[in-house]
Amino acid sequence: MTSFTVTLKDESTLKKAARIAELKNTSVDDLIAGFLVSLSADEAGAASDDRSCLVDELQGSFKTLSRPLGGKGYVSRDELYER
Repeated sequence: MTSFTVTLKDESTLKKAARIAELKNTSVDDLIAGFLVSLSADEAGAASDDRSCLVDELQGSFKTLSRPLGGKGYVSRDELYER
């Protein structure tokens, strides 16, 4: 477990956070930890959404920009080797 120190400019913020923590039957440390976990989860979800959007865009470009690469479309193997 990693610990860190937070410096607040006014003590009233800490008092408000302590009251909220008390109402939720938890500690200020747990509130902050929960906030950081949800923040990182939101960022991971946003990155995943961005990635899926890019994948969809790439697949769409494959469909619109792909062209046949020439050659005869053979029906059967015999037709392929017919001389």
